[in-house]
Amino acid sequence: MHSRQKHLSTYYSDHGEGKAEIWFDFKEELAFIKYLDDNDVMFFEESFPNNSISYVEDAAENWALGIKKLKGYKQIALL
Repeated sequence: MHSRQKHLSTYYSDHGEGKAEIWFDFKEELAFIKYLDDNDVMFFEESFPNNSISYVEDAAENWALGIKKLKGYKQIALL
């Protein structure tokens, strides 16, 4: 049995915020990004229906460079 999702690539944050993994869901026919912290714990997932893989790669790279902010996600700093 084949998995319906495939990991395509990974972008690492330049600011020590973890990584962004690009995945493709063959059943839903869409790409999405899983954002993981330095302990490989997912803290956000973002879907990109009707967008190309290169668009999703650009989004992940922009996040890794600190250009893109995550919509709907608020980071809470622990003191």
